Amino acid sequence: MHESLRQKLKQRMSSPQMRRRRCRAARESSVVLDFSKNDYLGLSQHPQVKKQFVDATNEWGVGSTGSPLLSGYSLVHQRLEAELSEWLEKPAGLLFSSGFAANVGVLNTLVGDTSKIYADKLVHASLIDGIKQTRQRFKRYAHSQPLTISEVLKPGDWLVTEGVFSMDGDDAGIKQLIELKKRQPSTTVMVDDAHGIGVLGDSGKGALSNDLGVADIMTGTFGKAFGVGGAFVCADQDTIEALIQFCREYIYSTAMPPAQAAAASAALMIIKDQEGREKREQLAQLAQQFQLEMSRRGLAYIKSSTPIQSWLFKSEESAKRMAGELSSLGYLCRAIVHPTVPKHSPRIRFSLNSNMQPAHISQFWHAADGLLERDNAL
Repeated sequence: MHESLRQKLKQRMSSPQMRRRRCRAARESSVVLDFSKNDYLGLSQHPQVKKQFVDATNEWGVGSTGSPLLSGYSLVHQRLEAELSEWLEKPAGLLFSSGFAANVGVLNTLVGDTSKIYADKLVHASLIDGIKQTRQRFKRYAHSQPLTISEVLKPGDWLVTEGVFSMDGDDAGIKQLIELKKRQPSTTVMVDDAHGIGVLGDSGKGALSNDLGVADIMTGTFGKAFGVGGAFVCADQDTIEALIQFCREYIYSTAMPPAQAAAASAALMIIKDQEGREKREQLAQLAQQFQLEMSRRGLAYIKSSTPIQSWLFKSEESAKRMAGELSSLGYLCRAIVHPTVPKHSPRIRFSLNSNMQPAHISQFWHAADGLLERDNAL
């Protein structure tokens, strides 16, 4: 390890930004509610999803055995790509090992030499890294305000955003995005809807459910609402073919296991049917209740109708202390601090789950009240 990195690590270890992993057990009797995971629809434990995973493992084995262009592309992968692209109203789809790889790969492969990229100020690190790798001109625009750049866009430029933002739980400014695409139809719009797909819209198609055509390229993940893992890109046929031919993140990575694709396919079936609709309705009610509980207590929070709920704090230390105390009571949650979020907005991020009930949310806030009464500095 070089000395500058050693010093950087030393500083990090003594600061509130120090990251620590928490090792989970399969069953934890001390856990009352888990607000730390992104399993929004509870599908990681759904019997149908688990059965498909086991059945496909028995048929195909535990691994894909190679990259998609060697031995790693199976009938299971092909079926999932077709199901996804049809559902999201795109001509074609492509599977990736992770959302990070998908976002970096799309940008690094497809952005033209003369293009300029405009990205929402709060886009995910994977999008930022992908943009930087293009070495093209790059500018951020005000959060959820895409119309602010409509007059400067030129043919061939890109607009990059998230459907639902992972730390704030708000959306891309959908109405503005629709209007911008009308004004600038030659702009390539890329939307990463990792936290919206499966959760938003009557049929679960995400933040752009009623206007899927606005996004020329849509990326998403199976690691959130689907409860599985891996990711996808949906776009026109030429775009997908270009990724197959030239995207290093696709060509040189081992494909996701067939069992993982089979589980994602089973999850998609649930998302599309009545059970998925009921789960989304439950999530919306829980989000509304959570917002109301924070408002009643006069807490600082970010308005969100999604499962992502953020309680804001005055300092990183107070956010970490409260998260630690809540977790010790069995309510697992994590403080999110800079550089993941801006310096002025440390928070506890709560991920709601459709298996939760209104009584669980009330129970949580009753426990939190005891800590709030003791700590007036928050």
